[in-house]
Order: sequence, then C-alpha cells, then structure tokens
Amino acid sequence: MKKKAKLILGGGSAYGLAHIGVLAAVEEEFEITGIVGTSMGAIVGALYSQGLGIAGILDCAQNFNRSELFNPLNLDITLSGIYDGKATLKQFRNWTGAKDISTGRIPYIAVAYDLLKSCSVLIDKGQYADAMRASSSLPYVFAPYAYDHYLFVDGGVEHPLPVAFGDRVPGEICIAVNVLPPVSLKAETIVLKGSKARARIRSHQVFLQSILQNQGFVAIESLINHPPDIVIDAYDPGSSVLDLSKAQRFYDFGYAKATRALADHKKPDFTSQLIKGYQKLLSRIKFKLES
Repeated sequence: MKKKAKLILGGGSAYGLAHIGVLAAVEEEFEITGIVGTSMGAIVGALYSQGLGIAGILDCAQNFNRSELFNPLNLDITLSGIYDGKATLKQFRNWTGAKDISTGRIPYIAVAYDLLKSCSVLIDKGQYADAMRASSSLPYVFAPYAYDHYLFVDGGVEHPLPVAFGDRVPGEICIAVNVLPPVSLKAETIVLKGSKARARIRSHQVFLQSILQNQGFVAIESLINHPPDIVIDAYDPGSSVLDLSKAQRFYDFGYAKATRALADHKKPDFTSQLIKGYQKLLSRIKFKLES
C-alpha cells in the first residue's frame, strides 16, 4: 500500500509547468491526498484536485492559447495591470467549469495575497476557476482580481513556496516542489567594452525575471522554517519564464527531477543534509547583506 503524500506546489510562471511531470512521478510512489499551491502551482494543483489526470493536465497546458493571454484587446483599461486577466479566467472556466473546490477528489488550497488587508489568504472554498485566477494574478502583468470582498494578487508575493500551510491538507509525507531560480552568492565583475547593450526585453518580462529571482530567496527561507519531508527542485535553467509553449519539455524535466529526488530521499539523512545546505546558503547571504 502506497503512503499518502501532500504536495506543496510553488509559483514560477512557465517554470511551474514542471509540476505536471512531478505529479506523474510522485503518483508512481505515493497516493496524493492533498495539494497547496501558489500561482502556477495553484493552477496545476486545481486541475489535479478537480479530477483531471496527468495526460489531461498536460493537454490543457499544450493547447493553451498564449497569444490570447497577451492579446492587446485584453489590455487593462483601469491601468492596475497590463492585462485585465479576463482571458485567463475564461480559460480556467473552460477547464474546470463551475466545479467547486468542496467537490474535488482531494483537498486543495490556493494561496493568494489580498491587497486590502495586506495578508495572504488561503482559498479552500468556492469555484476552482476563481481560486486559480486569484492565486496567479501577477502584479503589474495582470490586474488584481476583485473577488467577493477581496482584491487578490499572486500568492507568490508572500508565499512563493507555501510550505507554511502544509498542515492544512492531509498526508503522511510532505513533498515541496520548488521551480524558482536558485539563489547565488556569485557575481561577475563589470567589464567595460565601450559598446551599448541592445535590450529587447519587454517590460513584463523584466518584472517577471526580477520578481522570481527574489522569490527564490523567500522560498529557501520557507524551506528552512517549515522543512518538508522531501524537496524536489524542478527549476529548468535552460528555459525562460515565458516559455508557456514548451509544456512537454517542462513535463519531461519535472518528471526526471522528481524521479531522482524521490530516489535520493531513500538515502539516509538526504533531506536533512539538503536543508542544512539551504541554511548554510541563507546564513551566508544574510551575512553579506548585513556586512
């Protein structure tokens, strides 16, 4: 009989598509009994919770209309974001219909951040589509999601890897899946070449790359303060934050990383050594900042 596992699926925009492959690998070893997700982790987690199989989730990702997401007709006229988010909500409703979280096959929680109360909110009731839209409402890129008496933005603002809420869903084993860029202490020394850089990066990509790098630091802090039983690092350095059209690549990468992590977990003291490594890195970063 398989052990019961709860999954903590972090945010990371396109990088979060690796969660699909991770789910496939975890299913081979455990019975998944609960999911807590932020941003893309909340989207993938919602599809799984409502009853969609791995193949079905991958199909949703592969057939997602990226051009519609960033269609100029969907610009936010309120100026609280670049896009109004209506296209994403429509897509979420196409995938989940009017299904309510209470009817899911396993417990599910989406993490979002409420601008009005300045706090994170755990969404464990209401329709899946609303939870997905609220948790993935990236500031600046999408307009905040006005839902009931809340004004939601992406849950990654405060909890990019929501391991702090792992006790809210059932499971003997807690598995955290981090898809954010690694935090590094290395830096290049400037080399002046007397030429001008030609930046061809759009504003929303500038923001996404910057905020995800910062969230990587927050994710490490979360892992240290609330250590799970297993950590799966599924960040793909060979891909971009906006590579939403590469679902199969992310799936394969996530599956391979999860399979390796689950095998390593069986080694004595693997997870404790991993957490110690995070603690060492974090202490060095804090020392650098304070000195």
